[in-house]
Amino acid sequence: MKKIFTCTLLVITLLLNVQAQTPPTYTRCATTEYIQQQVQANPEYRKLLDKAEIQSQEWERTHPGGTRPTITIPTVVHVVWRVAAENISDAQILSQIDVMNEDYGRTNADASQTPSQWTSISVNTGVQFCLAVRDPNGNATTGIVRRQTTSTSFSTNDAVKYTSQGGDDAWDRNSYLNVWVCNLGGGLLGYGTFPGGPAAVDGTVMLYSAFGRTGNVVAPYDLGRTATHEIGHWFSLYHIWGDDGGACSGSDQVADTPNQADATTTCPGFPLTDGCTATSPGVMFMNYMDYSYDNCLNMFTNGQKTRIQSTMNGARVSILSSQGCVPVSTLTRDAGVSAVVSPTGSACTATITPVLTIKNFATVALTSCTVNYKIDAGAPVTQAWTGSLASGATANVTFPTVTATGGAHTLKGYTTNPNAGTDMLASNDTTTATFTIGATGLSLPFAYGFEPTTFPPTNWTLNNPDASTTWVRTTAAFRTGTASAYMHNATYNANNQLDDLNLPGLNLSGSNTALLTFQVAYRLWTNPTSTPNFSDTLRLFISTDCGNTWTQIYNKYGTNLVTTAAPSYQASEFVPTSAQWRMESVDLTPYISSSNAMIRFRNITDYENNMYIDDINITSTTDMNRILADNSLEVFPNPATDALNIKFELPQEENVTVQLVNVLGQTIIMQKLGVTTNGNFSMNLDGINSGVFFIRISTPDYILNRKVSKQ
Repeated sequence: MKKIFTCTLLVITLLLNVQAQTPPTYTRCATTEYIQQQVQANPEYRKLLDKAEIQSQEWERTHPGGTRPTITIPTVVHVVWRVAAENISDAQILSQIDVMNEDYGRTNADASQTPSQWTSISVNTGVQFCLAVRDPNGNATTGIVRRQTTSTSFSTNDAVKYTSQGGDDAWDRNSYLNVWVCNLGGGLLGYGTFPGGPAAVDGTVMLYSAFGRTGNVVAPYDLGRTATHEIGHWFSLYHIWGDDGGACSGSDQVADTPNQADATTTCPGFPLTDGCTATSPGVMFMNYMDYSYDNCLNMFTNGQKTRIQSTMNGARVSILSSQGCVPVSTLTRDAGVSAVVSPTGSACTATITPVLTIKNFATVALTSCTVNYKIDAGAPVTQAWTGSLASGATANVTFPTVTATGGAHTLKGYTTNPNAGTDMLASNDTTTATFTIGATGLSLPFAYGFEPTTFPPTNWTLNNPDASTTWVRTTAAFRTGTASAYMHNATYNANNQLDDLNLPGLNLSGSNTALLTFQVAYRLWTNPTSTPNFSDTLRLFISTDCGNTWTQIYNKYGTNLVTTAAPSYQASEFVPTSAQWRMESVDLTPYISSSNAMIRFRNITDYENNMYIDDINITSTTDMNRILADNSLEVFPNPATDALNIKFELPQEENVTVQLVNVLGQTIIMQKLGVTTNGNFSMNLDGINSGVFFIRISTPDYILNRKVSKQ
C-alpha cells in the first residue's frame, strides 16, 4: 500500500507470543522505543536513515524497472547462547538459509497457496543468500560464529551485537549481512535494522526457537519466516500495514500491496477485509511483511522487489563487491604484488626507489618468484626473490634506485614464476600506483570549468581514502558552461571522510601577486539552529614542496559556506540554479616564490548535502601591478595597532573594493568605495587579533596588495 509516508525511520520489531497452543499476543510494537534508543546513542540516526532511503530512491529513479542478475548476500550467523538449547545446530541454521533462498526466490513449496488474484505480482526478488565462506580477514569460515554468554536473555538494546556486552561483534556490514540468534526476552521473535544506521548494530536479531524449520523450533513460528520478515526490513521493506495503528494513513511505500488497517495475528481464511480495504480480495495477510503465522506467509510483491533491488543498488551497494561468498584459494602456486609501497603521491626529486609488497595467495609456502615492475610503457625491471612466505603472508621487495622524468607516471608491479612454475590465478598478480615527479608547474593564468568529459582532468588527481563517494563531474548543475565538479554528500553515509581533488602543479613564480577564484554552491540539509547541527566542510590547501606538506588557505562550513538565499537548508538533495553560486577568492601572493605549487580542494563530509565547484581561475599580476604597487598604494603604520591608514591612486576611474584578508584568504573587513580614482582613509582594527594580513585594493582591471602586520 502506497500512501502518504508518515515515518521514514522504522526499525521494526516483531513482538509476538511464541506459544504454540494459543494465538500470539501483541505486547506492543517497539518501533518508538528502539528509535529513541538509537537517537540517544547517536543524534544523527534519524538523518542517516533518511539519507539511505534517498540513496535507494535515487537509484530507482535513474533505473526504472532496472534489476541486476541474482544478487547473493554473504551472511554470517552469530549464535549467542547460554544453555545448550540455545546453541542451535548447523542443520537448523542451514535450514534457515534454505528458507530464505526459497522465499526470496519464490521457490517455496507453499507458493501455490498465493491467491490467484495476486499470483501475477508475486515474484522472485532476485536475491539469494549464502553462509559466508571467507571472513573479513580473507580466511576460510563456515559463516557461523558461536559465542557462549552469561546473559539470560537479550532485548532491543542491541547488547547481543557487542562482545563486550555478552554478545558478538558484527562483521563489516559493507560486506556481510549479520544475523544474531539468541534468547530474546519480552515475547520477541526478532527485530531488524533499516539501512543507514550505525554499522556496529546493523543486521537482524532472531529468537533461537523461531529460526529455521528443523531442530529446536516451536510452532506456529517453526518454518523460518521470522528471518524472512526481519531481513525484509534490512532490505528497506516496511510492515505491510504501515504501522499506523489502524488509521489507514500509514504506508509501506509499495504501490501493489493493498491498504491494511493493522497486523494480522493468526492465519485467517481468504479473503479477509478490514476498515482500510473493505472489498475482496481484501488485505494481503499472506505477505511476508505481515504478522501472520509462518504457515500462512508465502509471497513478496513486484513493488517490494523494486524496493529490495533499489536498496541493494543504493544504500547497500557495497555488498555487491563483497568476497564473502568467494571461497579461499586452494591453489598451490598463486602469488602477486599486493601493494606499491613507493613511489606514490608526489616527489620533488627525480630519484626514486621502487618498493613492492608481494603476497602468497596459495595454500603452500612461497619460496621463490620473480618480481617485476615497469613505469609507464617502459621496459620491465625484474628481480629474483627467494625466502619463505606462509599462505597469506607478505614481504617487501626493494629495487635499485632509478631516475624518473618530471610529470605524472604509472608504475605497474607484478609477479611471475611462483615456486618456479606457472601462476595458477593471474588476476591477482598485478597492482598499479600513480606518482608525480615535481617539475616546473603550468604557467599562469590557469582556468578550468570542467567542460571536458574526462574526469579527473589530465594531470589532476583524486584522493578517496574510503574508496566510496568522491568528487565526480556532473552536468546537473553548473555556474557557466555545461558541467561542474561535485560531491554527492546527500547520500554519503559517512562522517568526517576526506575527499581531495588535486590540481596539477602551477608556476606562481615571476608574479607580484597571485589570486585564486572559484565558484561554489552549497546548501545545508539540517536546520543550522537545531541542536546538534551539522555541515559538510570545504577546505583548500596549498603545497610548495611537491605534496610533502600542506598549508590550509580556505575553510568554510555551515551558513558561511551556504550560497543560497533563505532558507539555508532543505531536507532533500541540493541541485543549484545559476543564481545559487558564489565566487570565492583566495590570495596566493604568499606563495609566489613557488614554481610548482599544488592546490587541493577537500570535502569533509558530515551527512549533509551536495557541494559543487566550478570555474577555477588562478591569475597573476606582473607588469601593471608592479607599477601600481610601487607608486600607488601606501599603508601605514605597519605594523599597526588600532587603525591602519590606507592611501591609493589609480590611473583612471575604477569601481574600487578594499579588503583586509588573512593568510587563509578569508576576508576580515570589506569596504566598497564605489567609482573613484583615489582614496585616503583609515581602517579600524579594533577586535582584530594580532597576525599577518593583506590589504587588497581590487577593481575590474587591477589588484593591489600590501602585506601588513597587526600587533
